[in-house]
Amino acid sequence: MEGAMALNREVIVEVTNLSKKFGKTTVINDVSFNLKKGEIKGLLGPNGSGKTTILKMLVGLLKPTKGSILIEGINVQTDFEKAISKVGAIIENPEMYEYLTGYDNLWQYLRMAPNASEHRVDEVIELLGMQSYVHDKVETYSLGMLQRLGLAQALIHQPSILLLDEPTNGLDPAGIQDLRKHIKKLSNEGVSIIISSHLLAEIEMICDSVLIINNGQIVSDSELDDVRSVEESTYFFKLLNIEKLETLLSKHHLYQQVEKIVPNGFMIQAAEFEIAIVNKFLVENGFDVVGIEQVRTTLEDAFLARVRGDQ
Repeated sequence: MEGAMALNREVIVEVTNLSKKFGKTTVINDVSFNLKKGEIKGLLGPNGSGKTTILKMLVGLLKPTKGSILIEGINVQTDFEKAISKVGAIIENPEMYEYLTGYDNLWQYLRMAPNASEHRVDEVIELLGMQSYVHDKVETYSLGMLQRLGLAQALIHQPSILLLDEPTNGLDPAGIQDLRKHIKKLSNEGVSIIISSHLLAEIEMICDSVLIINNGQIVSDSELDDVRSVEESTYFFKLLNIEKLETLLSKHHLYQQVEKIVPNGFMIQAAEFEIAIVNKFLVENGFDVVGIEQVRTTLEDAFLARVRGDQ
């Protein structure tokens, strides 16, 4: 898998003991994580958890109260221009010259990008499928069109690191699918990407790893599969005979973990060893167990479990 391979590559971004205070209020508290070459890392957290604040510190829009940020070994605070030269970003809503066309906006950004090829504007337009509207004035753009133009701007100088804050805002399902394809292509080419999003299903489809933030602190920083693997999972017991099932189950010490009883069985949240105990109990009491299936844990399930546990 490309994602698994990416996690064995060199560290491109190293964040150490990062904190941010506004007055006496601590917004980010002692956050540390790495981003590796070609890795796509999802940045998740409830509204107000500090996701955008972290991204703003990564690109120098906010100064950390404490801690360090190294980009390709260069300190953002002590050598900002060199550190940030290979970073592309969309933080909050993309800012454009509305009285200019999208094409002219991209040329403005190209002029600020040292060593960028004059063909780069046409390349990103084609990459993102913007040909039909790129020569219209930005003031006429929908939110989705503006979001795509912002991504084009972020890619204009061929960055090795891409920071995307809610990049799917305003995109229709086809646009989201196209964006997912572009992001995976960039990752395969070695670009390291952080995506902040509230769309957990999208993060699940695209990311190699997930960083979960709550109340300004890291709740979890793991590969995607590790985030989904919680100690307790939901299992479905399929039975042939369920008469008096609930009465019997209510006598078992694990009854409080039963989530739902359905016409052909029941669902229970339990650890693996407990499933064997429940199965033995059912068989000993005359029930015919014809199947036990682990219900796949989604990223949403894992996210809610981690955040609630943190609280």
